[in-house]
Amino acid sequence: MLGLNNRENRVFRICLLGHLFLGAGLFIMSFFPSCENEPEEIHVFELASTTPTPMPKPPTFPKTPQPPLVPQTPKKIIEKPLPDKIAPKLKPTTKPTPKTTKPKPKVLPKPEPKPQPKPQPKSMSIEQFRKTQKLPYPPKPRPPVRNIQPIKLNPQDFSLPKIKISSPENSTPTVSPGAINQYLARVKAKLEGIWRKLLVNSSLGTGGEARLSFRISPSGAVISPRISKSSGNITLDRLVMEVAQRGGVFGPPPGGRLDSVLEIPFRVQ
Repeated sequence: MLGLNNRENRVFRICLLGHLFLGAGLFIMSFFPSCENEPEEIHVFELASTTPTPMPKPPTFPKTPQPPLVPQTPKKIIEKPLPDKIAPKLKPTTKPTPKTTKPKPKVLPKPEPKPQPKPQPKSMSIEQFRKTQKLPYPPKPRPPVRNIQPIKLNPQDFSLPKIKISSPENSTPTVSPGAINQYLARVKAKLEGIWRKLLVNSSLGTGGEARLSFRISPSGAVISPRISKSSGNITLDRLVMEVAQRGGVFGPPPGGRLDSVLEIPFRVQ
């Protein structure tokens, strides 16, 4: 209350009650008569002589009316203000002499330790890791299978062209050309039959033309077969080489020897 603490609040209440009791006592005492003496009345007497003279009648003094009793007003008691507490004499304050503090030496920051490089893990190849962990090797990826639409062929309509013969310049024909043509026709017929069988069971995606060059040994076997002109289709080139491998023996050529290089074109449309 009034921003006072507990102790000041208690002192304030005691002072307030004391003033209330004091005011009530003064109010009650105002009803009692005052103790002051009223002024005495002085009576004057005259001495008369001894001769018998008629006694004069004593003068009748008019009765002085007594002054009406005026109620005495209670004197106002002026409360003197309580003397303030005498402030204690302040001792002369002596200024403290400033202490001379020695400047503290500057503490230099400790140098941070150099970061040590982290040990790098030992590099290990995949092969070494597999050997140490005994891991199985992954299966090799299979080449994607291409969906190749096979070319529809009719082997009955297929026929090989004539065999081209390239003879050395220094060779002199000792055999008649008719005998050589008959022999080459027999070689062509056999190779054509093998070619038709392979076409039935094959699935060529695209067509093309591949040329097969080969020689015939004195015994009549196919030697040195090769693709002299590729078709651009690996499947077709392999099929042509398989025809040469399955040719077998055609029998000895006329004259017992054929030095010419033979070439047959294989076309697929």
